[in-house]
Amino acid sequence: MTEATFSKETLELLDGIPCENEALEFIKEHGEKAFVDHYETYVELFDQYQIAAIDAFIEIWSIEDIDHFSDAYYGEYESGADFAEQFARDCFPIPSSMPSWIEIDWKESWENLQYDFEEYDGYVFCANW
Repeated sequence: MTEATFSKETLELLDGIPCENEALEFIKEHGEKAFVDHYETYVELFDQYQIAAIDAFIEIWSIEDIDHFSDAYYGEYESGADFAEQFARDCFPIPSSMPSWIEIDWKESWENLQYDFEEYDGYVFCANW
C-alpha cells in the first residue's frame, strides 16, 4: 500500500503525525478506515496503558471497540485465579487472617467469572462495557 493510494483525509492525518512509520503499520494491520476513525484514540491510550494490553483488547474484540478500552480494562494478572482472588478482595471484606483450614478455589472462581470477563495474555477485561 503506497501513500498515493490513500484518501485525501488519510494523507492529511499522516502529514500531522510525527511517527509516520507506526501510523503506516497501523493502517497495514487495521485498515485505512480504522486509521481515520480510531488512530488518535489508540495513540492516546499509550500514555496510560501498556501497548500489549491495548493490543490484547483489540484481539478479543476489534479496533472499532477501542473507545471502550478504559472501561473494560481490569489489569494484568499471572492467571485468571489471581484475578478472581484480587477481584473478590476488592469487592468483599475477605479477612486476611482466615484460618488455615479454609480453602478458596480461585481457579473455579475464575471459571465462574468468565461469563463477565475475558483474558488474553494475562490482561483481563470486563466483557460488559
